Amino acid sequence: MFCEMEIKELKKLLGENRVLSSPEEKRAYSYDASRQRAMPDVVVLPESTRDVQKIMQFASLHNISVYPRGAGTGMTGGALPQKGGIALVMTAMNKILDIDTTNLTARVQPGVILYDLKEAVKKKGLFYPPDPASAKFSTIGGSVAVNAGGLNSVKYNVTRDYVLSLEAVSAQGEVLRFGANTRKSVSGYDLTRLVVGSEGTLVVITEIQVKLIPNPKTIATLIAVFPDDQSALKAALEIIREPMVPSTLEFLDETAVYCAYVYTKNPFLKEAGGALLLEFDSAGQEQESENVSREISRAGKIVDSCGAIRSKETRNPAEREKLWEVRRCLSPAVYEIAPTKLNQDICVPRSEMPEVIREIKRIARDRGIKVVNFAHAGDGNIHVNFMYNGEDKNQREQAYKAAEELCRVTISHGGTLSGEHGIGITKSRFLSLEFGESEINLMRQIKKVFDPKGILNPGKIFKE
Repeated sequence: MFCEMEIKELKKLLGENRVLSSPEEKRAYSYDASRQRAMPDVVVLPESTRDVQKIMQFASLHNISVYPRGAGTGMTGGALPQKGGIALVMTAMNKILDIDTTNLTARVQPGVILYDLKEAVKKKGLFYPPDPASAKFSTIGGSVAVNAGGLNSVKYNVTRDYVLSLEAVSAQGEVLRFGANTRKSVSGYDLTRLVVGSEGTLVVITEIQVKLIPNPKTIATLIAVFPDDQSALKAALEIIREPMVPSTLEFLDETAVYCAYVYTKNPFLKEAGGALLLEFDSAGQEQESENVSREISRAGKIVDSCGAIRSKETRNPAEREKLWEVRRCLSPAVYEIAPTKLNQDICVPRSEMPEVIREIKRIARDRGIKVVNFAHAGDGNIHVNFMYNGEDKNQREQAYKAAEELCRVTISHGGTLSGEHGIGITKSRFLSLEFGESEINLMRQIKKVFDPKGILNPGKIFKE
């Protein structure tokens, strides 16, 4: 527990207005999107790398836990200060420092909102592809911390593939630089890729250099609804087998379609048992634009052959936005069927999706709860939402048992526990289902090398 003297020392280091210690101020940083809570002893808001250095040197000297966080959109409790200590809120470090149109890179601070970065580079004809559903309010620092993917992953891959270099501060307060500002580098170990996805447990990221690509000039969107979700999944797999590479390939099961219909009142979704939403794009000139036309036409024939009830294609930006509302509305729309959500983001080989979806429905049925599934079908990343009444102790218990069974089913089908949300605290007890003791011990040793005192985001990833 912090004493008044330590709070005064922090205020002296950073300034009065950047150290928050009242109960009301601390409560605002005591939760994230996992809906779990843990109260910090103090909240600090650094504005520079030097500020972060001071905080980490102070924390190391006093052996105080530090919990880096951005906008608090994480789904696994990764930013929760379970042991009190310092909530290190990075949102004031929110500058886009440079956009280089020759080298096709951008240099940003971790508190930059992802959507703001995407819009800033778009104005220069460039594209930053990672596109998690929370892009309009999540930070790029958080995106890097969990190696976020999103809608475009099937064609453009995930955050890790766009991070060229990082500036970070160690647990001891030393400024470190990983990677290079070039497209190629094999100098030493690739510590950049190790830090990306490490969930704030190794270092505090203070600056990120990302690579950019030309912005797509041609985008064609197709939505198709089916009598059942297995037909929709069959169509998704046939599109991939063609082979074609859409920029997005999104799947909604029967319950997801129902929720989206109730939420949006879009008549296109009425009485559908499954849906696909997909796009093809191109940054090239006329010839590549013609390729997009051929691909979207071929995809339309595939969905028809797999039993689509109806489909619709558009290139009109306003119409595209209306179609994408069907997918983007799902996070709030799922509450149409129950007041509480337990979210999982498993990832399985694409070929396993039909059977895994069947297993998920069986699990929910056996547990007496509801489930909503939607997926980045192009890369096998399924968002499983067990829906229940959180006030009902039995339903809550059944939901958490369902989550554990889901993890076991995922591993048995060659999958992984998390495609893009991370392990945090909600999945830490299941990590041993995916990795053996030797692998987990090696990870713990890596953590200890970076953070000998164990003060950086303790309690995350590994079960304590």
